[in-house]
Amino acid sequence: MNSRERVLASLRLQPPDRIPFDFALGFSPYQLAQFRARTGADDPDDYFGTDIRGVKLGPTRLRTDFSAYVGELPPGAYTDEWGKAHIPTKSDHLYHAHLEGYIFPMRNLQTAQDALDYPLPDIEAEYRYATLPAQIRGYHDRGLAVVAHMQVTIFEVAWYMRGMEALLMDFLEDSPFAETLLDRITAKRVIQARRFAQLGPDVIMLGDDVGTQRGLLMSARLWRKWLKPRLADVIAAARQANPDVLIAYHTDGDVTALVPELIEIGVQVLNPVQPECMDPFALKAQYGDRLAFWGTLGTQSTLPFGTPDDVRRDIERRIEIVGKGGGLLLAPTHMVEPEVPWENILAFVETVKTYVPSWRSAPTLETTAAP
Repeated sequence: MNSRERVLASLRLQPPDRIPFDFALGFSPYQLAQFRARTGADDPDDYFGTDIRGVKLGPTRLRTDFSAYVGELPPGAYTDEWGKAHIPTKSDHLYHAHLEGYIFPMRNLQTAQDALDYPLPDIEAEYRYATLPAQIRGYHDRGLAVVAHMQVTIFEVAWYMRGMEALLMDFLEDSPFAETLLDRITAKRVIQARRFAQLGPDVIMLGDDVGTQRGLLMSARLWRKWLKPRLADVIAAARQANPDVLIAYHTDGDVTALVPELIEIGVQVLNPVQPECMDPFALKAQYGDRLAFWGTLGTQSTLPFGTPDDVRRDIERRIEIVGKGGGLLLAPTHMVEPEVPWENILAFVETVKTYVPSWRSAPTLETTAAP
């Protein structure tokens, strides 16, 4: 099997020749610098031979002025296309890749008309999809699977504009403002999902973080009211355009309570399945005939703090149990952070490529690139 065949088999719940893998959100800036220094190579995916590559919407040409919503920004700050202001921190950004402050541009808005008047990005603009056919074709010609990224689909982009506390209060108060805002975002995402599906990627990755490590971020009732039907509309649009495209859904945290309903609305692959708060083995036992799992390797536990032998044992167990019969794409559950030892990265790649599970009788061994 080539990588594309391997990914498609596993995510469609069929046995692959070996378990496919990738590096999830990639290497942190610090790890990427260390990788380049050690190897002289530029791209960890190409160097280690991961099985899937991502494409995303092209950049906007709009130059929307959000100053009326965010005010005067400090030096180094900027607004993204949704109007959220990103404020740099004083930390070492190369090491702490995720640390920045935000200003929420819709924090002071109140009415449905306010939500209607707010400028949203031009996701529907055809020029933003212009380079994707060639990118997808190029990856397919190399035998690679392709995922089209649509994470931060509805809820997260809404709270990035509104502020999480304010948006959750809107949900509790049945706010017309929130209803209008989410409907406008969903309409954009329906167009994007349909257009992505028409271009022929193997997977579309949707996602909104709706879990904490102690359970859901909101009640299941609020999720069903505000997010489930809108997510279902986005999935339906993709499926109508391309019934063969696989639908993956990303959410950090423990969302075990939502798994049956995610399956119900058309999710086929769950990512990242944080093992610190979700049990991939129990999920496989209960839902493995309907759902594949992408991730499962802890970036708060085994990968940064285990030994190489710990990493090998963890991966072997996942391949034996979660990978049996297909249904697993192994990956860290987040970015490869600065604390991860180089030896653990090598152990991860080597074990995925060479471990022969008991359920596979005809191994196809591969060699890992030299460190």
